[in-house]
Formats: sequence, structure tokens, C-alpha cells
Amino acid sequence: MKIVLVGAGGSGISNLAYILQELGYDNLLAIDGFESQITQALEKNGIKTLIGHGQYQIKPDDIVIYSEAVVNSPEVQSAFQLKLTNQQPLKIRNYFQFLGEMSKYFRTVGFSGTNGKSSSSALAITTAKKLIPQLGIGIVGALIPDFDSKSYYLNQEKKSEFRLLFDAIFTGRQVPYHLIKQRYFFLEACEYKRHFLNLDLEKLAITNIELDHTDYYQDLEDYTSAYLQMIDKTSHEVFVLKNLEQEAILSNPKTKILPVKERKLKYIRGEHTNQNASLVAGVLQSIDPTLSDEQILEAMYEFKGIWRRMEFLTTLPTGAKLYTDYGHIASSLSVGYNMLHQKYPEKKIIALFQPHQMHRVLVGWDDFYPALAQFDQRAIYQIYAARENIQDFAQEPLFQQHHFTSVDELGNYFAKEHNAEYLQNFDQVMTFLDKTTSDDILVVFTAGDLDFLLRK
Repeated sequence: MKIVLVGAGGSGISNLAYILQELGYDNLLAIDGFESQITQALEKNGIKTLIGHGQYQIKPDDIVIYSEAVVNSPEVQSAFQLKLTNQQPLKIRNYFQFLGEMSKYFRTVGFSGTNGKSSSSALAITTAKKLIPQLGIGIVGALIPDFDSKSYYLNQEKKSEFRLLFDAIFTGRQVPYHLIKQRYFFLEACEYKRHFLNLDLEKLAITNIELDHTDYYQDLEDYTSAYLQMIDKTSHEVFVLKNLEQEAILSNPKTKILPVKERKLKYIRGEHTNQNASLVAGVLQSIDPTLSDEQILEAMYEFKGIWRRMEFLTTLPTGAKLYTDYGHIASSLSVGYNMLHQKYPEKKIIALFQPHQMHRVLVGWDDFYPALAQFDQRAIYQIYAARENIQDFAQEPLFQQHHFTSVDELGNYFAKEHNAEYLQNFDQVMTFLDKTTSDDILVVFTAGDLDFLLRK
């Protein structure tokens, strides 16, 4: 019997692989379609990893945990087929369903929102492990320098307890009552396709709300309705900042509205940091009311940020400083510009943007104009069309007008609209980098594959 983790190149599934390894499971098999920094790290850390789908045949007694991004892979599809035709109780869970199973055994706190949920959850876990002894597990969707560049925290003194809890998830075995809901579980709660509704939350923190994931949500009202559903499911408190605009959330009896206070951290500062830190402080003080603002600030002061969130990569041979950021909607680009302009007021700020999904480009078309216009220079890299086919957009007005037949044609037009250079391949990216100077600050905005290509 193996625990088969499909889609292990994503931060979520890879997190589970490491946690299970730490808990003593030695029957792990990680599978992904492509080699990446994450799969290389799994292999380096002793977790058997297969690159390329279809190499392993799922067995009736296997446990399969998969990323939604690979639901159509041979492993996942054969697992579903086996479950239909075989008498053995094959266990299949997607990543969010498995987190939901975990959350039933812990006092679970979710951090959600359009922007800042990864940074807030990472800051919360980093701070809580110093101040909240009951913290058991923390999971974030990004690598964290404070966690030895991993994406999770595991209380080492409680691993034997957690092994019993995970055994119960896998086997259905009963767990001693005194172990249930004794430790806190902090995690990033993803709103895409309402995935966070799988979670059994005690507390929910919402950073902000603006329309995103437009391939699933019809409009802002639909998007907000997902949060209202999650609030209904949350058993205790919901924390928001006073600048949240959604009245239905602000007026909910579970909602606690927090003020934004200036909190100067050593490595990261700015309004976004003030907001994230204020939200985290409110959550921690609800767990331990004796904690003062001063204690919390001291505990979070050394926080170094997270992977791909305005992360400094290197100084290029030209002398330009290169940053990478996960930003993929207009407001994220604006936040990134403001951070860099505040840090380097005399420098030229250049954006190299890889749009994430054609649908996001089309829905956010007007919003990208002011966001990208702030930068002194712009370049657009090929759109990362995850989960999309260009034929599906044939009826869109822009497609009707310009008759785009490829993703590159749409990307090139988008670049021209923003007075930006269009980079069709990675060789052109490298040429673009070579043209920078020591007076330049270059930030690469990508939720796609460009970050990995640059690191590689």
C-alpha cells in the first residue's frame, strides 16, 4: 500500500508529502507532470518522486491525494475507476478534501482573501509558534524562509499525537477523545471554486475581497457569496479590517472589525504589511487575550516574508536588482509598484508581467491600464493559459473584433495596449534582462512558469 500524492509539484501536495514523511510514513510516492524546484526538493529529501504521469499503476489498497490541477491524470482517473469496480475501500481525496479531514481534529484557523492570505498565514504561523504553545500545524501555499524554506510548520513535540490523528484519517480507526481539538491548525484557506468550504474552521481571518478567479465566479456578488458561506460554516469568530467594503460581512454577528495599525517589521514594511500584521495580531489576541501589541510585534519583527512575494532574487550582471512576485491581478501589481517605489524612490522601476489566464486578462482589462502605467518600463511575457483553451473565448467581444487565433496574438495585443514589449519566449526574456542597467529595479510578476525558468 502506498500513499500516492499526485500533483506534487504544487506547494499544497508537497507540503503534505513532507508532513507525512516527518510523521513516519515511509510509503510515499510523489508524482508530477513536470520537474520543478519543488519536485527536485522532494527527491533530494528522500521522497520517491516520479516525473511524468502514467508510470505508476494505482493499486486497490492505495491512498490517493491529488491536486485539482491534475484531476484528469491517469493516476487519479484510474483511482476513481478502481473505486467504482473494486470491493476494497480505496481512499481518494483531493487536496482540499484532505485538509478538511485534518481540520476536524484541530482547532482550525483559516486565513483567506483575494490578496495577502499567504503572507498573513505565514506571518501568523511564524509569530504563533513563539507565542501560542498549542499551535500544532501550519500550512501555507508558499515557501517561507523562516521555516527553512518549507511551506509548513509541525510542532515536533506532538508528532506522536499527530500520527494517531493521521492514522485515523487514513484507516477510520478511532482516536482517543483527549487528542481531538486540542491543538491549533493555522492554514491558508483558498476561495477558488469554494474550496475553503471543505474546512471545519473555528476562526476565519479575511484580508480583503475583490473579484478574482473569474473563470469560476460570475461577478463580485458571486465571489462575496462564497465568503458569506464560509462565515456561516465558521463556528466562532471572523476577523476583518475596517477598510473591508462588503457590508454583509461587516454586519455579520460573527465578525470582529479590527483597526489597521502601523507595525514596522525588520525586513518588510508598508501598508500591506500593516494590514496583514494587524489582522494577525487580532487573531492571536483572540486566542490569548493576555498578549500585548508589544509582545506580538516583537515576535513578528524578524519575519522575512515568503517565496515569490516581492522576493529579491539576485543582482543581475548588469547591476539591476531582480525581484519576483506572485501578483497576477491589477491591484497586486499596484501594491508591488508602491513597495518598490517606496524602497527605491530614485530608481527606474520595470515590470515584466506574465498574465495568468486569458480570462483574467479579459475581465481585468481596464484595471490593468492604471496598474501597469505606474511603471517606468513594461514588458509582457506569454500568457500562462492554465486550464484554458483559446477556442472557448471565440465569442468574447475582443476576440470577435480582432480574430485572435493563438494565445500569443492576444498577448502581443495586450502588450501593445500597454506600450510594452512582448516577449514570446524565454530567450527574449534573457535578452530583455541583459538590457537593464544598475539604475534599474526589475520585478517579474508571475503566477505561472516564468519564476521557475528564471531560477533554473
